[in-house]
Amino acid sequence: MRLGVGRYARGGETTAVKNPIASLRKVFPWILPYWPVLVFGFLCMILTTYLGPQPFRVIGYTIDKVIPSVLRDGGKNLLPVRNVVLLLLALYVGQSLFGFLRTYFLHVAGQRMLHQLRIRLYEHFQQLPLTYYDNHATGDLMSRMTGDVEQIENLMVHGLDVLIMGLFGMLLSFYYIWRIHNTLALVILIPVPVIAVSIFFFGRKVRLIYRTIRDRVGDLNARLQDNLSGIRVIKAFSREATEQTQVNTDSEQVMHMNIQGIRMWSSFGPAMGTLGSLGSLAAFGVGICLVVKNQLHVGELMTVVMLVGNFYGPIGSLFQFFDSIQRSLAAGDRIFEVLDSVPDIQDPAEPLPLDDVHGEVELRSLCFCYATGEEVLHDVNVHARPGERIALVGRSGAGKSSFINLIPRFYDALEGQVLVDSIDVRAVRQADLRRHIALVLQETFLFNGSVRDNLRYGKLDATDEELEEAAKIANAHEFIVRLADGYDTQIGERGVKLSGGQKQRLAIARAVLANPRILILDEATSSVDSESEFLIHQTLDRLMEGRTTFIIAHRLSTIRNADVILVLEDGHIVERGNHTVLLRANGLYAQMYRQQFWLDDLFSNEEEEERAEQTALPEVELPAME
Repeated sequence: MRLGVGRYARGGETTAVKNPIASLRKVFPWILPYWPVLVFGFLCMILTTYLGPQPFRVIGYTIDKVIPSVLRDGGKNLLPVRNVVLLLLALYVGQSLFGFLRTYFLHVAGQRMLHQLRIRLYEHFQQLPLTYYDNHATGDLMSRMTGDVEQIENLMVHGLDVLIMGLFGMLLSFYYIWRIHNTLALVILIPVPVIAVSIFFFGRKVRLIYRTIRDRVGDLNARLQDNLSGIRVIKAFSREATEQTQVNTDSEQVMHMNIQGIRMWSSFGPAMGTLGSLGSLAAFGVGICLVVKNQLHVGELMTVVMLVGNFYGPIGSLFQFFDSIQRSLAAGDRIFEVLDSVPDIQDPAEPLPLDDVHGEVELRSLCFCYATGEEVLHDVNVHARPGERIALVGRSGAGKSSFINLIPRFYDALEGQVLVDSIDVRAVRQADLRRHIALVLQETFLFNGSVRDNLRYGKLDATDEELEEAAKIANAHEFIVRLADGYDTQIGERGVKLSGGQKQRLAIARAVLANPRILILDEATSSVDSESEFLIHQTLDRLMEGRTTFIIAHRLSTIRNADVILVLEDGHIVERGNHTVLLRANGLYAQMYRQQFWLDDLFSNEEEEERAEQTALPEVELPAME
């Protein structure tokens, strides 16, 4: 991780490696629901492993018994040879068949488990509060949901497969060698303690490397996601070379950590293989001595030699399993860091109903601060009656956005209450609360899809007629029908094929469809041209009629008709009143107003009225509020 450099540096954060047993305990509950498929897969696995050494025994028996018998008969009766060939054929076919069944069913169970884990992870992402996303890069979270989740399959499918087959194969081979000659069985055990201790110490070190690799891959994905989303800004400022250098740096760090891991297991694997070869060589040498002393048949020696290979062979596989499990556990740690995080904002155990909302909103003795501890709002008291328009103004950082984020409960207040129709928002379900609230934000977000899909986000079951009616209210219908495919036009990622004003009007139409009792406008006309702004203000006036509306505005001319204007400064409400009252008070609001309008208005009141008459929208019937 790049320390102190770039957007995704972790600032010296050290990667902690958790207890592997604790990590496994978290993984296995996700595996257990598929135990019937796993049991069948493991049964096929055991049968495959059992059939593995049988050909060696048949070959040894053939050398010691069948061939001498055929030779004594002068080669006239080849029936025993045919039987041996058929038996070997049956063993190989059976091993292949059970191997296929084992692989298929284990992978099917693995994919189903991955599907459930992805869905649960995404569900948890949606439950996490906005504060979580304030502190985590999107690309890193995507990496956890894709690459890290897939690593868990390696543990379930490949890992357990290799572990069970390897251990069972070793035990079975050792058992057959023991039956042939006890001394040879003891000889092949000599390197085993050294191998076991080496694997233990190797695992402790390599897991830290793999966890670091997963973290750095997350950092790289976060940078790539950010750069691809902001490619126009990169090109506009000619920062291609700068971003290329930073991506190269991130990618090089991933590469170097991977090389470090490769160096470890590429040297460790051959070392373990060498120890296994020494055990095989010792068994072969002792076996020859036993043959010379007539204590062992040649066929038995051949069987032992092949079984010794079958005994040490799984050590390489077990090492791969150990490498795989370390990768999987490192990925699992990152996944369960998300799943173990408890959302700060949760629905109550016994929520109160919130059906017929009138739109009364009250913020009572409200204090709010972010995780850093910096207080953003202090002792805020606001009472908005149904249908009132409350405007919030103030310098940047005064707390306006924090104020409106508390109403739909994107954040919870440190002290005080947010009440809707005299009900504390913490006493109702978040979904029930937000069903009565619509937001039109300064940064309009549109999904990659059609105009129709984005509009219908405000009301999923909206008819085409309702879509067009909402678009007309938002002054969007005219430009929509001029698009290539009208309402079915694909607008691209984040609505990139539309202008800023067009995107903002779609966002307003989406809010119209939601038909809320409480409306939140965060600089809703900031991205539109002057003509569109004038028209949209007329439609917004109609949309706000009868709805409790909170408006954040930097252009003070847009809130002259607000019922109450709240002036925020350093988290405090320092002034409140309507436009006329605040101008007469000659305080902060009047000062901000004069700064914005130090020249006379471009239009006199008469000119504004004349223009309003010329550009007035036709009367459109708004949807009835529920």
